Amino acid sequence: MNHHFIENWNWYEIETIEKKEEAVMKMVHILPDCARWMNDISEDTTNYLRIENHGDSVLNGCLLYEREDLGEVEYDNDFFYFYVTKNYFVTVGLDIQKLKRMDKKGMLGQMHQCGTAAEGFFILLGEILNNYLDGIDEFEHRLKTLQRDLKKNNNKYLLDRIYDLREELLIWTDLTIPVEEIKLAAEEAFLDGITETKEFRRTSVRIDRTLNLIRHYKQDIDTMINLEEVLSSHRGNEIMKTLTVMTVIFTPGMMLGSIWGMNFKNMPELDWKTGYFWALGLIGLSILSIYLWLRMKGWTGDLLESRSKKHRFK
Repeated sequence: MNHHFIENWNWYEIETIEKKEEAVMKMVHILPDCARWMNDISEDTTNYLRIENHGDSVLNGCLLYEREDLGEVEYDNDFFYFYVTKNYFVTVGLDIQKLKRMDKKGMLGQMHQCGTAAEGFFILLGEILNNYLDGIDEFEHRLKTLQRDLKKNNNKYLLDRIYDLREELLIWTDLTIPVEEIKLAAEEAFLDGITETKEFRRTSVRIDRTLNLIRHYKQDIDTMINLEEVLSSHRGNEIMKTLTVMTVIFTPGMMLGSIWGMNFKNMPELDWKTGYFWALGLIGLSILSIYLWLRMKGWTGDLLESRSKKHRFK
């Protein structure tokens, strides 16, 4: 599909890579360099970027613009190929319908205000970034919900949710960084011819805005992970401290009980009429003595104190 604009530049939109052969046949005479590039592209889907300066500057490459999580470690990646010059740009394989926020009619109307194809291409990149920002807004909502849940009821399942969000944030980073690289490459290729244009500056600000949000949310997630590690470490220490104190307190009683549990015939305590009560008293006294000694040393801490339900370290 060919879109022609008021300022006498064109956008050649080829919806799928399967249609490239037909497009090559049409463009081989009018745009031979682009037809040669298009003939060489394949279905190898990976981000790449090239700058050519043979006469007019050319920016071409492949951009991952959508990634859907299919579960486990599988993703459905959507790529499109682009070839950008001052007078026209070509896209191959861009599925506009997958960019839910994009208003293609409005975008084309906006492109009519652009003086060059390179500037028009940055309108397209800006619309892709708008979809990223919508996804990041949804991510923010889930992050805030998780923060509230972490405050109310901390458990091991929340840690799984934290790492799920961290993985999602990595996806948004992986989608945005190549767009920033295209911006830098366009500055190199077209110099002042692109950097002074309104749409380039607008898209540049949108890139910075997206990356700033990603950095901010990354800090939030790292803080939550650090908090979770502190809580887990504190609880582990409290458990070990409790077990150690309980073991020390009851060790004298277990020792005396093991002595009187022996089966030797000559044990004078067995003939005492009040031996049972003396044994109970001695065991109780030894336990109480050890507890008071630990308490005096300050080693029991707040193990035996009541705690508020709102206390984080419980």
